[in-house]
Amino acid sequence: MWYKYLLFTLVILTLSIAAQEKDSVKTYDLSEITVESSIAIEPKPITKLDQKFLTSFDGRSVYETGFFIPSIKPQTNSRGESLFYIRGSNERQLGLFFDGAFINIPWDNRIDLSLLPTTSLSELKIIKGIPSIIYGANHIAGVIIGTSQNNQTSRLSGNISTQFSDLNQRKLSISLGKRINNFSVYVSASHYNRDAYALPKDFDNLENPSKLRTNSYQQTNSIFIKAGYNYQKLSNINASIQYLNSEKGVPPEINVANPRYWQYPVWEKTSLNIFGKHSFTSLKNSSIDYVFNIYNFNMQINDFNDPSYSQIANIEKNDDVVLYGRMIYTTLLGSNSIVRFSLSGYSTNHKESFLTNDFQDVLYIQNVYSTGIEHEFLWNRFTAILGLSLDGTYSPETSIHESNRSLISVGFNLTTKYSIDDNLSAQLNFGRKSRFPSLREAFSDGLGRFIINPDLKAETANEGEVGLQFLFPNGTLYTNLFLNYLQDGIVRDVIKLNNEKKFKRINKASILSYGFETQASYELSKKINTGFQFSYLRSSAKNTTIGEYSDTLEYKPEFISSLFLNYSIFKNFTSLAEVSTIHNEYGYQEGYEFFRKLPSYFLINLRLTYNIVLNKGQNLQLFGRVNNVFDKLYYTQWGLPEAGRQFYLGVNYKF
Repeated sequence: MWYKYLLFTLVILTLSIAAQEKDSVKTYDLSEITVESSIAIEPKPITKLDQKFLTSFDGRSVYETGFFIPSIKPQTNSRGESLFYIRGSNERQLGLFFDGAFINIPWDNRIDLSLLPTTSLSELKIIKGIPSIIYGANHIAGVIIGTSQNNQTSRLSGNISTQFSDLNQRKLSISLGKRINNFSVYVSASHYNRDAYALPKDFDNLENPSKLRTNSYQQTNSIFIKAGYNYQKLSNINASIQYLNSEKGVPPEINVANPRYWQYPVWEKTSLNIFGKHSFTSLKNSSIDYVFNIYNFNMQINDFNDPSYSQIANIEKNDDVVLYGRMIYTTLLGSNSIVRFSLSGYSTNHKESFLTNDFQDVLYIQNVYSTGIEHEFLWNRFTAILGLSLDGTYSPETSIHESNRSLISVGFNLTTKYSIDDNLSAQLNFGRKSRFPSLREAFSDGLGRFIINPDLKAETANEGEVGLQFLFPNGTLYTNLFLNYLQDGIVRDVIKLNNEKKFKRINKASILSYGFETQASYELSKKINTGFQFSYLRSSAKNTTIGEYSDTLEYKPEFISSLFLNYSIFKNFTSLAEVSTIHNEYGYQEGYEFFRKLPSYFLINLRLTYNIVLNKGQNLQLFGRVNNVFDKLYYTQWGLPEAGRQFYLGVNYKF
C-alpha cells in the first residue's frame, strides 16, 4: 500500500515545483485534440483524438476517452454496458466504425465501449450531429470513427505497455508493425484484468456493505492482425481479423426495487474485415472505397436470484451473425466539384435462447440498407455539400411477432463552410435523418423488466447548427450552436402492470433539444499547455401531441465541462491535471414513477510522466496516475456508484 501514498504525495508536490530548465519533452499536448475540417470528406467539424493522446490518457478502452470530448457523457447502465451520450442523444443513435466496418451490435444497435481496447487505434474521430450520407442508415446523432495503426517504414516498430493497480488490476499490451516493399503487417494484443474496484469512502449502503463494489470483476483479451498491399499507387487492399473475448460481472443497482444480479461468462466477438480503395486513373480523379465485414458475436447472461450469486434464476444466450458492406464511388467534375455515390447496409441474424425455455432458439432477422448521392462544390473560400439518401429496413423474421415489418425514410444533409480569412471560418449545417427501432427495442422484454412494443415507429431528427472556428498563433477556439427537433423520439416510460412497475419503450410526439458547445486549446508558454471544453444542453418533450415542451427527459445533462493543464516541470518530466464536471441531470430510479435529479459531480485526475530517450526512435515512458483524486462519490446513472480514488503505475516502451 505504501506506493499509493508515495505516488499521491509526489503528484501534489510536483504541481508546485518551479521550472528549472527551458527545454521540455511534452507527453500530452492539447493541440492533439483538434477540431478540423476535411474538404476531401466534408467540412463539418471533427474532433480528433490521435494516438499520442490515447496513450497519454492511459485509457484501457474507448470508453475512458469520452470524459474529455465536447458534449459527450460516458455512462454505465444497469446491464453493465459502458456507453456514450452525445448532445443528450443516446448510444443507439450513434454509429461506431473501425476501419470502415460498422461495429454496433444491430440487435440492440450499441456495443459495450469498455470492452473495446485502444491498443490498435491510431486515432478516433467524432462527428456530431447528422453526418454525411456516406455513413449509411440510422446515425442521427453522429458517428465515431476508429482507424487502425498503419506502419509506414521498413523498420520493425511497435509499442509495449504495462499498467498496474491494486485489486489485481493490470493492463498489458503489445503492438508490432513492419512494411516490406508494397506489403505491410500489423499485429496487436492486449490483456486487461480487475478483481473489483473500490468505492469512495463516503459510500455507505447495506446493499453493498463492502468497500469493494459487488460483482465488478472484468477480464478482457484482444488480438488484432492486419495485412495490407499497395499496387502501383493506384490501389490498396487490407484484410484484418479481430478477436475479442471478455467476461465480467454487472454491479447490481442500489436502492431499486428489482436489481439485476447478472454476470457475463461469455462475451466473444470474431470479425473479418476487407477494405481498401481503388483509383481508376493515375490522376486519381475517380475512385471507389469499399468495406466488406462479417462477424460473429456470442454472449451469455447468467441471471441470479440474489447478491450471493449462488442460485441461477435464468440464463440468456445470444448468437449474432452480421454481414456489412459499404461502397463509395467518388468522381471529380471539373476543377471544383465532387460527386459521391454511396451504397451500404447490413443483414443481422440474431438467435437467443433461455434456460426457462429449455434453450430453444428464437430467431430474429433484420436487414438495413442505405443509398445516396452527395455533391460537393468548392469555390474560392466557400465549400458546400448537399446529400440525399434513401434508407430502409425490413425484418423477415421476428419470432412469434408480426414479420415482414418494413420502414423507409428519406434523408438529406446540407453542409456549408466559408473561410472569412486564413484564421476564421464559419459553418452552417442542416440535416434530416431517421433511425429505425432495433430488434431488441421492439421485441425484447429484457428478462422481464420491459413490456414489448412491436409498433414502435422510426424516430426522425431535424437538425441545424452554426459554428465558428478561430485559429490564433498559440491555439484554437471553436464554438457551435445547435438545434434538434426529434419526431417520434424513442424513450422509455414507466408502466404500471398488475401492481408492478415496468419499463416500456414508446414514441414521444416530439423532443426539442438546443444548446451550444465550445472547445479551445492554448499554449501559454513552452512549458504549459491547456485547454477546455464546455457544453450546454436543454432538452424536453411534448407532454401531449398538442401540448408544450415541458416533459423532462432522462440522462441529458444541462452542463458538461472539462479542463486540461499540462506542465513541463523540467526536462523529460511533466505533470498533467484533468478536471471534469456534469450538472443538472435527471433519470428514472427503478421503483419510482417520476424522474429524480442525480447529484452533480466534479472529478480531478493527476498524472506524472518521465520520458527517457534511449536510442533513435526508442522511448521509455514511466508514469503514475491518480483518478478521482478526492475520492468523490458520483453516479452516471441512478443506483450505480462509480469507482473512488484509483492509483496506477505504468511503463510504455516505444521503438
